[in-house]
Formats: sequence, structure tokens, C-alpha cells
Amino acid sequence: MIELYHNDMSVCAQKVRLVLAHKKIAWKSRHFNLRAGEQFTPEFLKINPKAVIPVLVHDGAVITESNVICYYLDEVFKELRLMPDDLVDRAQVRVWLTRLDAGLHEHIAVISFCLAFRQQILTRYATDEALESFFKNIPDTAREVVMRDMVINGTASPRLKLAIVAYKKLLADLATALKSSEWIIDSGLSLADFAYLPYVERLEQLQLTGLWTDYPQIENWLQRVRKTSAYQVGMQDWHNLDYIKIMTEADVPLWVFD
Repeated sequence: MIELYHNDMSVCAQKVRLVLAHKKIAWKSRHFNLRAGEQFTPEFLKINPKAVIPVLVHDGAVITESNVICYYLDEVFKELRLMPDDLVDRAQVRVWLTRLDAGLHEHIAVISFCLAFRQQILTRYATDEALESFFKNIPDTAREVVMRDMVINGTASPRLKLAIVAYKKLLADLATALKSSEWIIDSGLSLADFAYLPYVERLEQLQLTGLWTDYPQIENWLQRVRKTSAYQVGMQDWHNLDYIKIMTEADVPLWVFD
């Protein structure tokens, strides 16, 4: 049996659900409201002391880290493989996914919180005492420091500028990869496409499509990967319209598009 501890709009959870959907794997949902702090319950901390999702539980075995989960699913469930047969192409998939772990995932969190989600936190934890309690519940000190900065400073956070620069570089690199291929890897649809789709869609939801105005191949790829059956089941069916509304009202500084 497979259980997935996840959140509807988490980009990491979205990529795992895309893989599950592509492979037509049945799974049991354990959905968490992250803004309500459901990831900090003692029961979940026993499963993942870092208090982060997604977490996959397969026949009692606990698998954490979204990229690791994706690799695991592709190795255990061998039908409809998402890793290329060619070893060089396979290495390239790993390079793309490693790039997410090496900074791009944190950068999308910074962009999302600084432009939109911080207001949810400030509304839910309206007093100084409540907000401090929220920060102190984060078990990872480094994550606590970043969250404090995003929530308190918003668009004034220096992390936001760094994140935007990183995503401008990513989009340029994606555009280059997609000039000669319909998919990120020449050999065809792969884990790389499903890994990056949630991040590019998040930028779109945050009203940042202007970042790829000069790269029509990115928009074409976005529409192409959305036509897969996995997108409907793994992402679109889980879209939280309330969250998307918050993102469409994002406070985007003009310098972002400079």
C-alpha cells in the first residue's frame, strides 16, 4: 500500500503526484493544511522529524525528499518509465533535478511567500506571540530564519532579488534546452518535465509570465506537458482556487521584470 503525506499546492508534492498519476499508481491521500501547522503534530514528526512534506510510505517504508521519492517510484514501478534508457540522458535528468535541490526549490518558496503567502501567515497568527509561536514550531533552525525573513520583510527581503535572478537564469537555460526538443531531455518526456512543471506553473500563478516573454518555447512546453493525463490527475484536480486567487493578487515589484 502507498500513502502520500502531501499538500494540494506544494510544488514538491505536485511533482510526486505527477509521477504517481503518470504511472497510474493507486495511493492513499494524507493531506495536510500547512498554513494551519498540521505538519508539526507529534504524530507526523515521528514520520518525518523535519516536519516537511511530501512523505511517501510504501508498505511501511518511509521515503522522504521529493526527488528521492520520484526516483524511487520510477525504479520500483517499472512501467511507463520516466528515466531515459540512454545513460547520458539519464545523467542529464539527475542534473536538472539536483539543480532544484541546490537552490531553486528554496528560491520558489521565497518568491511565493514574499509576493503572496506571507499575508496568510500574518492573518492567521495576528499577534506577536502567535507569530513567534509559529516560527518556533519550525524544527529546522535554517528554515526558521528564512521563514522569519520572508514573512516579516516581504518584497523588501534581499532573498527575493536573489531568487528572481536564479529563476531568470533557469528560464534562459530551459529555453535553450527546448529549442531543439519538445521536452527538456531530447529523448522524450522524463522526470525532468514533471519536476519542473510545478515550478513554472507557480511562476505563472504569481503573475510572472513576463519573465519568459522572450522565450516562446517555454510557453509551448508548458501547454504541451499540461496536455498529459498526469497533469489533470496529479495537479489540476488538486488546484486550490483560494490559494491561486491569493497568488493572482501577488504584490509584484516592477524591478522583477527589469
